[in-house]
This record gives sequence, C-alpha cells and structure tokens, in this order.
Amino acid sequence: MFPVFLVPALSFFLISLVPKLSLGTREIAFIFLTLALSACAAPEPLSPAAAQTILAQTWQADQHSVWEMEWPAAPVGGPLTVETWRAGSRYRFEILEATAPDLVGQVLIFDGQTAWGYRRFDPPQDSAQSEEARLSPISDAFAIIGRLLVTAPETATQEALRLSSGPVQKLTFTYPNGDRLALWRDEATELPVRVAFTLAGQSAVLRVRSFAPLPDPPEGLFKP
Repeated sequence: MFPVFLVPALSFFLISLVPKLSLGTREIAFIFLTLALSACAAPEPLSPAAAQTILAQTWQADQHSVWEMEWPAAPVGGPLTVETWRAGSRYRFEILEATAPDLVGQVLIFDGQTAWGYRRFDPPQDSAQSEEARLSPISDAFAIIGRLLVTAPETATQEALRLSSGPVQKLTFTYPNGDRLALWRDEATELPVRVAFTLAGQSAVLRVRSFAPLPDPPEGLFKP
C-alpha cells in the first residue's frame, strides 16, 4: 500500500507543478496522484451478514494452496508451511516445513467420513490408520477461523488493496469481545490468499505461497 504519511506532501508537490508541466506530463501527474490517494482510501463498512456469506464462500472454496503460518501461541511447533487440498468436506494437509522436526512430513487426510494420519516418509500400510481428524497446529488454526466465520461480528469492513499476487479485497470482522478476523480475497480466483485472526489476545497470520482452484481433484487424492 502507498505510505499514507507521504500523500499530503506528494499532493502539494504535484499540484504546485501542474502549471509548469506540459499537457501529457500534467495528465501523468494527475493519474499518479489519483492512484496514490485511492491506495490509502479508508475501509468501507459492509453488512455483517453479507460479509459472512462472502468470507464463508471464499474460505470453503475448493482449492489447492500452500500456506505459510506464523502463530506464536500455536499449541505445537512454531512457523510452518503446509500444503492443503480441499474439496467440499474433504481435505488433505501435508506439512512441508516446520521448526519442530517431528511435524515435517505429517499428513492428515479426510475423505468426508474417515480420517487418516501418518508420516509421508513412512510406509502408508504400516502407519496409516483411522483417527481423529486433527493435525496440530494446522487443524487448530483452521478450526478457529471456522468458528469466527460463523460467529456474528459486531462490524464488518471491505477494502480494495493490491498484494504481490494481484488485486485483492480485504474483509475484516471485529467482535464485541475484541476478537478479530481478516481475510484477503484474490479478485481473479476469489480464493483466500491471506488470513489473520486475533483470539483472546493471541494473533496468527497465514499467507499463501501458491494457490489455485481445485475443480477436479485427482483420483485417490483423499485416500492414504
């Protein structure tokens, strides 16, 4: 985002130059000024009910994403990277990188009815077994996001921004108890590219390293 504190000085400078500039240069100056001012526009209020619908559809969309998670208060481990596939109620999580060595290679698969957890480096036939659908801290973070999504917010706002991946719509929820949820929604794919939450004073941020729709999951993706 354009640094807000520079806008007044830049505006005065450009305006003072306008009489001295040629027509073409003057138009460029006005375009630049317009972009600078629009980049720091304040978030707009949004109907909480409408925002809940948009966020739920975005978060639950079928997708294949690689997430980098920073959650200082995570139940297990520290910063980590996880590859996720989600289609309806089915999902597959694979931890690619983590500060806790035991987490690297951990896999959780849920086919809509049964869950399996195992290490990718171990033979599936020896280690795969039906178990509780949980892989901490990924499952914990996703569960928190899910709970906040279905909790009625006190306020909701939207904001047009640009990330390195392209234009995004940032939607932010605030709750009466001080909790907060923000989701950045890619305009081209309508997929989430960043999520941040604050729950009971503890904060976490998830950023995508890569993302894409998952319209046709490969056969066997949600099986061990």
